Amino acid sequence: MEEQSQTPFEMRLSDVPSVPSPPLNLTYATCIPSNGAVFTQSQQVRLPINCPAEAFVDLKRAYMKFTIKNSSGKKQYLDPVIGGATVIDTWRVVGGTGALLEEVQHYNAYYAMLKINDNHSVSSSLRHEMEGSATNSCLDLNSITGDDEATLGATGLTALANGDSRTITHRPASAFLNMDRYAPLGFCQGITYIDITLCSNEMAMICANDQLGAGYEVSNFELHIPVLQPGPEFAGMFRSAMASGVPIQIHSVGVQNTQQTITSTVGGSETLTFSTRKRSVKSLVAAVRQNAALTKNLAPSVSGFLNAGITQYNWAVGGLRIPAQLIACSTTDKGELIANTQQALGYYNSDLRGVDCISALDAAKPLSIYYRTLADDVLGKNGKCFFAIDLESYNASYAGKNLAGQGLPLVLHAQTGTGIQSVSAAIVDTFVIHDQMFVLEGQTGVMTVNA
Repeated sequence: MEEQSQTPFEMRLSDVPSVPSPPLNLTYATCIPSNGAVFTQSQQVRLPINCPAEAFVDLKRAYMKFTIKNSSGKKQYLDPVIGGATVIDTWRVVGGTGALLEEVQHYNAYYAMLKINDNHSVSSSLRHEMEGSATNSCLDLNSITGDDEATLGATGLTALANGDSRTITHRPASAFLNMDRYAPLGFCQGITYIDITLCSNEMAMICANDQLGAGYEVSNFELHIPVLQPGPEFAGMFRSAMASGVPIQIHSVGVQNTQQTITSTVGGSETLTFSTRKRSVKSLVAAVRQNAALTKNLAPSVSGFLNAGITQYNWAVGGLRIPAQLIACSTTDKGELIANTQQALGYYNSDLRGVDCISALDAAKPLSIYYRTLADDVLGKNGKCFFAIDLESYNASYAGKNLAGQGLPLVLHAQTGTGIQSVSAAIVDTFVIHDQMFVLEGQTGVMTVNA
């Protein structure tokens, strides 16, 4: 028995740690816009990813910096959840030959959905310093009538006086920037670039209802990327593998966004139809906002999520109701809603270990607000809930629901009360979270995406 035993790791005192192969030389590159220096509402920012020849990029470690300036003539406040990241309305990644590799409409709302339930200690410290988010949850901001300066000034919102600027550091929630392998951009044809469409003046920041004003500028855009340069021997081997037709495939998780509107003014059943033809749908997440708030500088246009009086819901996916029984949600029944959101967002390492939904932290008895009461919903006070469902069979790539060939829609079935739609129509963003594969064609050096 003793002859068959193995020396424990702790006793292998003479082992020499192996050296990683191949050796890679790490440098950092800073990418700047190719179409200007100062940008305003609705303009496009083009950021070429300048990668040296025969090099790889660790896109997971990339981050973006820019400066946002208040040019409204009045004092303004950054969004309570994502701060200055609100200015990114549409996010696109375009390959070197012009192929669209990624597109996320309403990117700012999508990013707010991912971050709104961060722990208070995270949002009020780390993200406050990086993106300018608020130092408290600011849940009682009014999305309909707005709040006066005295009220806003007493919150934890990040303020910018007229002419003031703040530097924003943003880690993009992008499928392209979250590949699970190093991106061989130095072996691709052409230069891949990021194309950002900026939001409207009214959506970017919040102003008081007694100091109306809207306007901003962004400048000093930078994309910082770690570049890994292999030696000539490995680069040659990789080139040979590409030329021989070996498939170069890199997996990631992306998102598709479609919208519908709740227009009913009375309670009842809402049937909202969306569409997707993705090959592996991991989960569905529906977020509700007041339609009018999107063009109102009094409101948190991006993170002003509402529950719209929805008390029960489920999804029809490929003609099948999932789950068969409606998911219940109310002011006294929030757990099932949170449980489904936990599962649906688990692909972003976000299992909601904590929910930043404590209102009035300085009060004798702070309140926990996740799902709003009907009265608060009608008043336009923001909540934290989403209407989500998990569709992945098991924790692996391409284990989601295949909707590529069925041609059947996604349908959200929701029972609503007389919620925010009694005051104004509500827009519903459905984010379809899905697997996708970036493919580098070895013969031509062209990168495409399959989803």
